[in-house]
Amino acid sequence: MKKIILILVASMVLACQVSLAQNFSELANYEFKTPESYKTGESQVLLCANYLFSHPANAAELDRLNATKYILNWMMGTPDYTFAIGANATELTKGSDELFGLYMAALSKVVLEHTGDALPDGDIHNHAEKLLVDYCAVADNHIKPSKRIKKILKEREG
Repeated sequence: MKKIILILVASMVLACQVSLAQNFSELANYEFKTPESYKTGESQVLLCANYLFSHPANAAELDRLNATKYILNWMMGTPDYTFAIGANATELTKGSDELFGLYMAALSKVVLEHTGDALPDGDIHNHAEKLLVDYCAVADNHIKPSKRIKKILKEREG
């Protein structure tokens, strides 16, 4: 009986992983066409952001690219949210497309997880910065931090 349960659980985990991978490949060319499509896409945006922050930057690069592209397309057209990209964001990500994509994913994650709290732009940036810096702090994530992120990490240590 234990073997059957173990096999069933393993099959379900594998099926979830396969369906997630399929979803990421399907996201590559997804087009938001109506305001409702942006609203229904919010859960997928959050799933993509969580995926990006829970997997190393050097793993499943095509999935990461598709997830990032989906998030950016959603951000550019959603009628429910506006995103301020100021000097703090550019300094934080300084010339790195990978860091910028993660920062954008972090912004999306923050606003979607705080739907009841109308956060000011500064608070959204601070939450997103923390997500990005925390991700960069983990060596196993294999991402090169910007000078600003290195400075923040050094300040945390000391």
